Amino acid sequence: MLSGYELFFSLLIVAAASTVIGTVGFGFSLVAVPVLLIYLEPQQVVVVANSLIALLMIMVLARTWENLKFKSSLGLVLGGMVATPIGVLALNSASPASLRITIAIVIIFLGLFSLKDVQLPFSRSKVAGPVFGFLTSLAVTTIAIGGPLGAIYAISQRWKPDMIRAALALFFLASDLVAFPLYVAAGLVEKETLFNIGLLIPGLGVGFCLARVLIKRINESVFRYVVVAVIIVAGSVTMIREIGRF
Repeated sequence: MLSGYELFFSLLIVAAASTVIGTVGFGFSLVAVPVLLIYLEPQQVVVVANSLIALLMIMVLARTWENLKFKSSLGLVLGGMVATPIGVLALNSASPASLRITIAIVIIFLGLFSLKDVQLPFSRSKVAGPVFGFLTSLAVTTIAIGGPLGAIYAISQRWKPDMIRAALALFFLASDLVAFPLYVAAGLVEKETLFNIGLLIPGLGVGFCLARVLIKRINESVFRYVVVAVIIVAGSVTMIREIGRF
C-alpha cells in the first residue's frame, strides 16, 4: 500500500493528471502511469488508474452533461464496451515486464503524436465511432493508455470543446464501469488496490478544481508542450528502469 513519500508523489501526479484530463478531456494515464509504475505493479497501476478515471469522469460528465451529443457518441461508447472484456483478458495474461515496456513505448509515442493536430479522413465515416471506441478501450483496459485515439475521433467531428469533454467522459466512464467487475472476476483487485484508490482520490479533487480554473485561462500551446515534456521524460525513465532489470 502507498505510504510516505510514495503516497506524496503519487498524489501530486494524480492531481496533475486530473488537471490535464479535466482541461483537455484525455491524458490522465499518460501523465500518471509512468510515476505510479515506480511504486506499484503494472496490473495494479492499470486498475488503479482506470478506477480513478471513472470517478473523475463522473465529475466531468456532471459538469458538461448539457453539451453531450448522446446519439453521436453512441458508436464510440458501444465499440469501447465490446473491447473491454478482451482488454481485461490481455491484462490478466501479460507479464509485468512486458507490460512496463509496452506502456513506456506507447507513452513516448503518443506523447510525441499528441504534438500534432491529426485529422484522419476515416474518422468522419459512419463506422469510425465503433472502430475508434473498440481500439481505444482495448488499449485503455489493457495498459490504461489510449485516450488520444478517442480524442482524435472526437476532435474530427468538429465538436466544441465541452462537447468533446462530455463525449469522452461518457466513453471512459462506460468502459471503466464494464471493466471493473471484470477486473474483480479476474482476481486483479485486492484489498491493497482498493486502499490505494481511496488514498489517491483527494488528488482527483485538487486536479478537478485546478482544471476548472485553467479552462478559462489556459494558453493551450504552452500547456500542451509542458504536458508532453513530462510525458516523454516519465516514459523514458520507465523504459530505462525496465531495461536495467535485464
